Amino acid sequence: MGYEMILIKSLKRMEGRKVGLALLVGFCVGVVACFISMTMSTAKQQLSNLPYVVNASPVAESSNYSQRSGRGHGAEGSNPSSDGATRTKQTSLSTRDDAPSGGQSKVSNLESEGDKKTEARQPSKNHKEEIIESKQPEGDKKTEASQPSKNQKEEVDESKQPDGPRISTSTKSRRKAACDLSNPRTDVCDMEGDVRIHGKSASVVLVTDHRPRNSGRTKSWRIKPYARKFDKAAMAHVHEVSVRVSNGLGGITACSTNHSDPAIVFALGGYTGNYYHDFTDVLIPLFITSRRFDGEVQFVIETTNLWWISKYEQILRSLSRHEIIFFNNDDRVHCYRRVVVGLHSHKALSIDPTRAPNGYSMVDFTKLMRVAYSLERDSPIRPGGAGAKKPRLLLISRQGSRRFTNLGEIVRTAEELDLEVVVTEAKMGSNVADVARVVNSCDVMMGVHGAGLTNFVFLPTNAVVIQIVPFGKLEDVSRACFAYPSQDAGLHYLEYSVSEEESSLTELYPRDHAVFRDPKSIHRLGWNKMGEVYLDKQNVKLDVDRFRPILLKARQLLHQ
Repeated sequence: MGYEMILIKSLKRMEGRKVGLALLVGFCVGVVACFISMTMSTAKQQLSNLPYVVNASPVAESSNYSQRSGRGHGAEGSNPSSDGATRTKQTSLSTRDDAPSGGQSKVSNLESEGDKKTEARQPSKNHKEEIIESKQPEGDKKTEASQPSKNQKEEVDESKQPDGPRISTSTKSRRKAACDLSNPRTDVCDMEGDVRIHGKSASVVLVTDHRPRNSGRTKSWRIKPYARKFDKAAMAHVHEVSVRVSNGLGGITACSTNHSDPAIVFALGGYTGNYYHDFTDVLIPLFITSRRFDGEVQFVIETTNLWWISKYEQILRSLSRHEIIFFNNDDRVHCYRRVVVGLHSHKALSIDPTRAPNGYSMVDFTKLMRVAYSLERDSPIRPGGAGAKKPRLLLISRQGSRRFTNLGEIVRTAEELDLEVVVTEAKMGSNVADVARVVNSCDVMMGVHGAGLTNFVFLPTNAVVIQIVPFGKLEDVSRACFAYPSQDAGLHYLEYSVSEEESSLTELYPRDHAVFRDPKSIHRLGWNKMGEVYLDKQNVKLDVDRFRPILLKARQLLHQ
């Protein structure tokens, strides 16, 4: 019995140990299972919190343009206040459009910015802006993107400089394409990251590493990079450039040439070749867009136009230190860290400093003209005093329409008022450098409304511009083209309106004709008909006695 009791006690001790071991193993298994479950839950939550990124497929294209037709620059000048602006402050987008009614507008946005939420709303009818952003993941930050609804306004968490988004210095952590289609004058896309340009296919591609969760967003645009999109006739002669975002999964050609400086893509179509339009549609918008880079930018021109490049070579060299690439016959793939497609434009032949980078103005543009052409005079002379030189009057003589028929009489009247008169003809083939030197040497410039008055950009600051407005209620058009721009450039502006008696139209129409009795009825027939009558058929015989006070006023202004 003693042996059996010892055996029973030993078995009881062994059973207790087995039970304890089993409980320990079970507890460990439970802990491991709980840990695995928590790990999987956390991983799912982190994946769900990744920021939204842009995908390249399928491509959705947008080619909506706010256009209005016109003949030459008159369609623009007929409404001096026609201008559109898009200003974006941090966390909000505000738009203003004073353009004529009839344009379409649409805004669509995608935004990923940390834990901020972007609401996409539909703005008013006359605005159109599309912004696509693509960013690398930033930790556990979360972005919610909402689909724009029809009757909502839009708020965007985006910091913008005037005329362009604020570009971060690190392209490794931020890749983006921002396209502003809201300006009635121009469409502009500003792209930062791995941007590739292929000329022969007319394409500009931003390559990103990420695929978005929502592939239904707009990721492609068709841009005509010429700053006159409201003018259907002009834009018909401008080729489109494809701008898109791609995730690099296919169809992306490797770089042939890498560039360290940014590029600006623009076109020389439209009314290129007309002196006025060369400045208002190309050179001033190019100044607005490129001046911030201080020469460290490359121009990629959509159309080969060697004679135009040669004509304005000094201006182009003042804005860029790089050789020009012609877009349409280049089969290489040029790669940049930043590309701007299109040119910013504010208004006819002028600049809005509140919208221009660094507050650039027309005064800054005219200063650049003096540097580009090595012009000596920054200010006009002040008449009076012993041995003082006579003020120089530049009289622009036109050939064809709107010419002075009594030029000699005008010259004699000016000389009687102690003005030194210089007569020059406005010719299409004139050497710009030679013209610039003559204009800069003068203190007063006068001429009948036309492209020749564009030369005010070479006058010294505080000089005087006198515009002779042809008969036919053309004051609004004339002021939009040359009054407001010359005043923006720091010049004095005087205006003289031609009367019926001074117009050669009296030789073509009876005095009771609508041409004299109701000029506005001629305007209502359209720009082409109005231009045919009042611009193409009219010459001017200036009444020198009636005009004399204008010359006296010009002399007085030089004393100020």
